Amino acid sequence: MNRFTFTTLIALLLATFWLTGCGEHAHDHEHGETCEEHAHDETCGTHNAQAKEHEHDETCDHAHGEEAFRVPESAQRLLGLSVVTAMPRRVTGTVRFPGRFELMPDARRAYSAPLPGVIEVRVRTPQRVAAGETLFTLHAPEWVRMNGEVRDAAAALTLLKAESEALRKRLSQLREAGVRHAELEQQLAVKEAEAARAEQTRQNAEAARAAILALCREQDGVLTVVAREAGVVERVPVASGAWVDAGAEVAAIVRADRLWFRADGIPAELVRVRDGQAGFVEPVTAHTGQPPAAGRIELGFATDDATRIHPVYLTSDAWPAWAGPGRAGVLNVVIAESPPEQIALPEACVVTDGLQSIVFVHDPHDAQRLIRRVVTLGACDGDWVAVEGVAAGEVVVLDGAYELKLAAPSSGTTQRAAGHFHADGQFHEGEH
Repeated sequence: MNRFTFTTLIALLLATFWLTGCGEHAHDHEHGETCEEHAHDETCGTHNAQAKEHEHDETCDHAHGEEAFRVPESAQRLLGLSVVTAMPRRVTGTVRFPGRFELMPDARRAYSAPLPGVIEVRVRTPQRVAAGETLFTLHAPEWVRMNGEVRDAAAALTLLKAESEALRKRLSQLREAGVRHAELEQQLAVKEAEAARAEQTRQNAEAARAAILALCREQDGVLTVVAREAGVVERVPVASGAWVDAGAEVAAIVRADRLWFRADGIPAELVRVRDGQAGFVEPVTAHTGQPPAAGRIELGFATDDATRIHPVYLTSDAWPAWAGPGRAGVLNVVIAESPPEQIALPEACVVTDGLQSIVFVHDPHDAQRLIRRVVTLGACDGDWVAVEGVAAGEVVVLDGAYELKLAAPSSGTTQRAAGHFHADGQFHEGEH
């Protein structure tokens, strides 16, 4: 049943293409043939005369190796056609490694509660925050106690200094009178020692308070934690109103620009890869016209003995918009000088028709019109192939190119006999 459905569908599509495309073929008129399309119903004498006499609304495709035919949009959908834009690129002198974008170790910053207390969260995921923007506030009883200790230490120090100064004046008066008071001298020494100890206590309390304020700000007795750098809120593991302990993570902010691309290669593939070489990353779906992410290569420190793989990194100061943490891609390392960049297409775009390599190009002015074009192939890196005969920016069929070759009208004056397609793609004349 499936085979019959597939065969019927292909046959119907073939008939559709035949009917809609036959009027747009590049004609190879034989000598003496009468051209019905010419003005005044004149008889064609030569092929050059034909080119001058046509009254088609569309440009005739008399360029060598080109034929045009129409494929309705419904038929394009049934065939599952997809397209790719031809663009210049290197296709030689590169080695390729699959991998994904990762955040650098310094890209993530966690913000924790400086003291135990009640949290009020002011951000959410995946909110973008600016440097200095409030992330959360903390109501901490411990902070009240610390402020009290600072005040108590300062008051005790002030009192001891006053007592020491009073004893010092009293002893000075006694010395002027020629009297020595050993007990007062001993009391003064004790007070001075206590004052020194109180000063140290005050400094310790101030240092503890300053350490907390280095992590946050205080406003009306409430601690406020702000973002040190701009970034994106990655996670907020606590809810507003929750009691947290000191050091508990409340929010994590990541810098989206702190990325690198990590790939893994086996030592045999990395023989010609060196630190500092140029490289670029393309997304796995590299046929969407997205720009590659270019940068410099950094080799990992050591090979994993168990898996026999070695990490390779690509770093850059600026990444394209499509690059992001976890996004998969393919790293291309330029290991040798290659010819100037030339027009290249994915290998799947090119199909073989006899001794010719052909592609199907979309007419930029008519979405239903396809042009069968013969191309000359150049260097190939296994996925992309350099081509001559396609201009930069032209839209070429990717998925479905082989099916188009089977279903498209035949070239030249020889027409296909009636027949049918088998499930393996072979054409047979006649009926089943």
